[in-house]
Amino acid sequence: MTIAMRPGGNIFSAAIKGATRLLDETGEVASLDAVAALINVRVDDLRAVVPDTGMLLQATAENALMLLQEICVRRTSSTCSDDPIAQFTALAEAYVEWGCRHPREFRVIGLMPAEVFERNPRLVCYENAIHQVMYRTLDRARQQGALPRDQDIGQIIAIAHTYAYGVVSKMLLGDLARWNPGMTDREAALHNLSIFINQFLGRPAQA
Repeated sequence: MTIAMRPGGNIFSAAIKGATRLLDETGEVASLDAVAALINVRVDDLRAVVPDTGMLLQATAENALMLLQEICVRRTSSTCSDDPIAQFTALAEAYVEWGCRHPREFRVIGLMPAEVFERNPRLVCYENAIHQVMYRTLDRARQQGALPRDQDIGQIIAIAHTYAYGVVSKMLLGDLARWNPGMTDREAALHNLSIFINQFLGRPAQA
């Protein structure tokens, strides 16, 4: 089945959607020929916009992280900035929402090799912007006594990222609800992330 594109539509946008879909379905970076066939354009027309598969992969990943950042901004901007638990919970909810609304984009980022990701300054910029919000939130928690003064915030961010990725991956596989009776997979994801956040921030730090 091809992806319909209106006459005069944006080939670049359609190519990103097509590449995202094929990467999700096959686990491999699609050729320009395959993407062109899916979006129903001539491969030469596609190549005039996206010269190679490497550029297409990076554009696809940039779009995925841009969507995540937009959701993070929307969620955190409506939350009290002086409440670290509320702010971190908003970020967790944004991550779950991103996975639910854009599962293919979620998988694109998960499948991208670290060395490819790190060579793209725009991808790194999107990721750093989200991590900066996490850092400021955790630093505020440390100042309020919810974290030890010598707590390595960078390590918490790394652990939180790993845990959240695992939770959302299991959610998308439909394998969380069975561990949380009475909940949907999305409810279970939010519940598990809430437990994680409260383990770090929900009680005063030990002296």
